[in-house]
Amino acid sequence: MKLILIAITLSITATQSSVAQDTEKRRWQQGVRYEIEAELDTVARQLNASMQITYRNNAPDTLNRIYLQVPSNAFHDDENTAVREMNRFSGGNMDFDQDGGHEVTVQSVQFISIGHNENFPILAYNFKDTILDLRLPTSLAPGDSMLVNVAFIQKFDSETERSERIPANHVLWFPKIAVYDQDGWQADPFHFMMQASDIYSEFADFEVALTVPGDYIVAASGELVSGNPGWQEVVADTSTTEQAYEAWHDSLKQVRFDKARLAGPRRLVFRAQSIHDFTWSASPEFTYFESELSGTPVHLLAWGDGGIGWLKVFLLNHQFAWTHLLQHFGEYPFEHLTVTHSLDRDFAVPWHTMLGHPEFFELAFELSKIWVPGMVATNGVKESWLSTGMQTYLGKSLSEKKYGPKGYDTEEAQEDMNWLERNYPLPSIDGLLRNLTHLYSESGANEPISQRIDEYRDPVGLAFNVYLKAELFYEMLHFVVGDSSFKAATRELVSRHAASHIAETEMREAFETAAGQELGWFFDQWLRATPTVDYKQGKVRKRKLDDDSWVTEIDLERKGDGIMPVEVEIELGDGQRVVKRWDGKEKQTTLTVETPKKPREVNVDPDDRIMDSNALNNTNTRLEFRPDLPLLKFIHMPRDAYLVLWRPLIGYNGHDSIRLGARTRSSYRAFYNNLDLEFMFGLDSHELDLGATYSHPLTRKNLLQRYRLMARKNEGRFEADARVSLKGSHGVLAVGGSRSLEFGLNFSTVLNDSYTFREVRNDTGTTRLDEWQDVNVLTSYAEGRMRADFDAGFTEAKVRGEIALPGGDAQFTKLSGRWTSEARAGALKFLARGNLATSFGPDRLPAQDQFRAEGATARERFQNDILKTGDTVLGFSRRFVEGGGFMRGYAGQPLPAERFVTANLEITTREVMALAIRPFLFYDVGRIWSTRKDGGVGRGDAGFGFTFLGDELNLFGGNLSVFEDLNAKLVFPVWLSDPLPGEKHTKFRWYIVLGKSL
Repeated sequence: MKLILIAITLSITATQSSVAQDTEKRRWQQGVRYEIEAELDTVARQLNASMQITYRNNAPDTLNRIYLQVPSNAFHDDENTAVREMNRFSGGNMDFDQDGGHEVTVQSVQFISIGHNENFPILAYNFKDTILDLRLPTSLAPGDSMLVNVAFIQKFDSETERSERIPANHVLWFPKIAVYDQDGWQADPFHFMMQASDIYSEFADFEVALTVPGDYIVAASGELVSGNPGWQEVVADTSTTEQAYEAWHDSLKQVRFDKARLAGPRRLVFRAQSIHDFTWSASPEFTYFESELSGTPVHLLAWGDGGIGWLKVFLLNHQFAWTHLLQHFGEYPFEHLTVTHSLDRDFAVPWHTMLGHPEFFELAFELSKIWVPGMVATNGVKESWLSTGMQTYLGKSLSEKKYGPKGYDTEEAQEDMNWLERNYPLPSIDGLLRNLTHLYSESGANEPISQRIDEYRDPVGLAFNVYLKAELFYEMLHFVVGDSSFKAATRELVSRHAASHIAETEMREAFETAAGQELGWFFDQWLRATPTVDYKQGKVRKRKLDDDSWVTEIDLERKGDGIMPVEVEIELGDGQRVVKRWDGKEKQTTLTVETPKKPREVNVDPDDRIMDSNALNNTNTRLEFRPDLPLLKFIHMPRDAYLVLWRPLIGYNGHDSIRLGARTRSSYRAFYNNLDLEFMFGLDSHELDLGATYSHPLTRKNLLQRYRLMARKNEGRFEADARVSLKGSHGVLAVGGSRSLEFGLNFSTVLNDSYTFREVRNDTGTTRLDEWQDVNVLTSYAEGRMRADFDAGFTEAKVRGEIALPGGDAQFTKLSGRWTSEARAGALKFLARGNLATSFGPDRLPAQDQFRAEGATARERFQNDILKTGDTVLGFSRRFVEGGGFMRGYAGQPLPAERFVTANLEITTREVMALAIRPFLFYDVGRIWSTRKDGGVGRGDAGFGFTFLGDELNLFGGNLSVFEDLNAKLVFPVWLSDPLPGEKHTKFRWYIVLGKSL
């Protein structure tokens, strides 16, 4: 024990020493000053600018080069990092609406002086990606300064959609000097999914002169030192109606335009000190209103005819949001704040904020950027989570402070809902965020929060980690240190590190100081690992004392690898409760609590503070019953209840007549403890059918690795199945590919052959097909799938084998495979599919297991839960289950086979139409052997169709299809190579393909 204590002490001492050394290294910071002269040319649609940079080398190192960042060019060259990452992430199958800005062209760079040296010629420079690499003509020694002139233009007439007009808001508009710190130059190119606030640049002093047309209203970072911004010419009356405001605004624009033609351009000069970005806004559409926030003047510029609505909402909400931020960051240290109504982007720096929607969440999210990373800068490439997670946390906490636990106005949210949407329970912001994070964390694709922005597997992983998981990191940190310590730490962080750069080290130090405790265990666990938190309530023992008080002993167990302090609530009734906290470090403990009354209930983590992965073992299990509405189990996932979805069932067949029944689908958080129960009763036959299916993940680290047990008696057949599914991918979007393996055992038998046929109707009449033989079949099976994604498509291979085991009435082996490739070009997608199947063994395949060249086997249709038997009220001949050889034109005349080989070609659009509908053309060709020894026959067909929710939202490389139960197709074969006698080769036919639960 003594050795352990010594080791812990040395570890803490080393950590503290490391923190102190790191803080010491960060004390020096380069000195930068920008002097910029820029003219907005609305005729040429470009910004003409020249910039003089004064750079003082405060580092202990001699510099031989400098780097300028031009992030606005990120998406203007297919070879740039951001575009290559976007294409890699999307696989060419997804369009991301991301644009770094309007392209900047650097026209010249000239060094004026370096130390005591002057008169350097204009030099060539290396401009790669978004980084301008400038090798110095002579070295810059520690303590020396240099002067650099840069001339550049920014064009607004590029082909990007956001460049259809001259922007009102100017972000990423000038080349910015990169940071040089103790780790050297931080000159990363702009990455895909980066935001403008993620750019890591030096703090500097700015003097910016802007020349704009005379009728333009101007706002900018910093203090106006000369010129007229035009605010007083467009002062708005916030008490007016929208119609009156619009009329006033339109007449005002014309008057000002006429005056501007006579007065000429307007020149304004702004100055700001110790900021690392400078933004500005200019437009003839702005109107002005002045307000204040806690004594700070606030200048509001609303845009366009609808600006009055934006102004009113902002004035209604801004003080409440501002107070919330001041509690976390301390006083706003600048003389004023300008807020510009933005239609294209939100962005905030000290002095100037661009804001689209002034609701509470957006206000806190955007305005918090003024402090972090505006005043206290963070490296958005290495630690994007640090500031973005804090912004999300502040937005959510403000919304909850205003509206309560839901985090929004529920009455307002329901105003625009239709009758169906109103039947869905409204989730809270926090509950929705936590459920999504739980699913991601347990998806098998979970990653640590703390990574470089370009190292996440895909954009979904980045978004979850940088926004959602990082927000919960701050939420749990708040729980660990307490409210007063949390706010004291964020205020200290800003106070101590204003106008400098920080990393995780400085943030952790601030929280440890405020809380008076070591937090390395918390930071390491949640930032660099992927823990699973699961605390279980065990036995609860209660006994009454002589004085009528009660002692309760509660056994607690830590089942996961994550460690968090956990609260235990003892509910006494009448709103009384006692809460005790356990540090949660040991695997097991017993908590003893004395209460004046007999406890009614015990609940572990009652307020959902620690991301407990299984709240069902925290207290008594609760059932919640709801109608089985589409996708409800993905939308409503109560943390403390087992959700039971129910629906009535009605059907018809020739043997039972009308069939009545019900179905329940139960689950915990959509993917856990999934239990489906079903019964149907035939009114004529008095047959009762029953079925049960249970599935659950093998571990809580990967919800796609599952086992499944099923047994059912249905329409004259009994089937039992046990399987294990092992599925994996490189990420949620499965960029690069995915894989899966499934194996199991299946037993089936026929109980009543009155159900085991179907009727096929066509021009020649009606034919009865017996599809099930009265044999017991016991098989083992295995199916493997691999998928590889490319920039312009994917390739997938699937192989399945089935072996009939001894104990059954038939001995056979089946092998089948499918190869699929998809290519994307322009607005079209091209799909090629090859299918083959064969069988061997002493017995022929039973009818239910014979391959079908046109579609699914009889057994697969039975398992589909839609198509079981023939003679149904909806007309079986028009309902179809895909599979087999996909010879879709022969859906009305089945092609049973012991072997087949087929190919399919499809052409469809990349973009879906209204209602998620996508048209397609198809051509199928193949050869079918009805027995293993015959010569086989050739068949072909062609036609067109429409898919509804066909392959939309397929995650983990297709291992999870969110709309699997809801998708549908309409298939219209118009040509068959070999129709039935009496039918034509070309004829209008149609079939419907339904998802499992439609």
